[in-house]
Amino acid sequence: MDYAGKKVVVALSGGVDSTAAALLAKAAGCQVIGATLDLAPAEPEWKCAWGCGSEDEKLIRTVADKLEIEHTFINAAAEFEELVLKNCYEVYSSGRTPNPCVLCNPAIKFGLLAKYARSIGAEALLTGHYAKFSSEKLIVRGDDPKKDQSYFLYRLPRELLDFIQFPVGSLQKNQVRAMVAEAGLPVAHRPDSQDACFVFPGESFAETLFRRFNGKSRSGNFIYQGKVVGRHAGLHRCTVGQRKGLNVALGVPAYVKSIDNTSGDIELVTDQNLLACQKFYINQVNFQTPILPDPSEELLIQIRYRTPAAAGRVIPQGDGSFVVELNEPQRAVTPGQSAVIYRGNTLLGGGIIGL
Repeated sequence: MDYAGKKVVVALSGGVDSTAAALLAKAAGCQVIGATLDLAPAEPEWKCAWGCGSEDEKLIRTVADKLEIEHTFINAAAEFEELVLKNCYEVYSSGRTPNPCVLCNPAIKFGLLAKYARSIGAEALLTGHYAKFSSEKLIVRGDDPKKDQSYFLYRLPRELLDFIQFPVGSLQKNQVRAMVAEAGLPVAHRPDSQDACFVFPGESFAETLFRRFNGKSRSGNFIYQGKVVGRHAGLHRCTVGQRKGLNVALGVPAYVKSIDNTSGDIELVTDQNLLACQKFYINQVNFQTPILPDPSEELLIQIRYRTPAAAGRVIPQGDGSFVVELNEPQRAVTPGQSAVIYRGNTLLGGGIIGL
């Protein structure tokens, strides 16, 4: 890290990864300032739905004190609700499945913190993400394949990449925990956070959002082989590929194949091979590479965070959308999720899946 003596902002979340980023920055001789986004809703009755509670705040303050760094909380609850939560609610309402981290990173986590960092004259924003940069300043997968988080970063604008750093990207998770433990910091063995940071205990992210925005469930029919075989309780409760929780009896396991936002009907199949998809569209596409890949180039496309990337091509359609053609079909390509495009381990960009 080439920022010795310079002012940097480290995004502190109360977890081990962001703590390690601050620890590494301090060891590199940076003037470190910790910053934490306060995204919790103001109403007391909604506080328990927010993943970062009073215990997290105490841990963050403890870490900052032990590292002897300045620290500030930045209230961004209104922006988070409008740009992330409301957006996710609307996606669920249309029968698609959003990814909150993909939406949050450019608008909130990086966007607002970078704005704050620049406002105080900082040279860089550091986070605890498991990712790295290439010599061309493109994001590259982190060295720990089980923790790589580059998938969630494809929507970051190109101009922001020169301002951010990922200090833990070249480390393994066990190395990070050992480093933080050796420093005597209290977050060394905290469990990893989950994707949805706004959810009531025992409830799904979608259900919590529907309560938050007073949403009305859109019920409809389950369709199997062209016939109505039952009713579902709401489009937002189902996603492509889902088997559990359908509460429909066909004598064999059933899976959601497609969701029709117009009629409210959900098509079921009992043969998992029918969930395979080889060609689909992506919209709201963002490329971080300054030169778009050639349509004939074989790339790697990752259709969800925990699914290995698959070989295929990405073909522009002239209207801002792209067609993804995979070499081999993938199971349950899900509208609303992200298809992220790589050349080897280098992140090129991605878009929102819309079949």
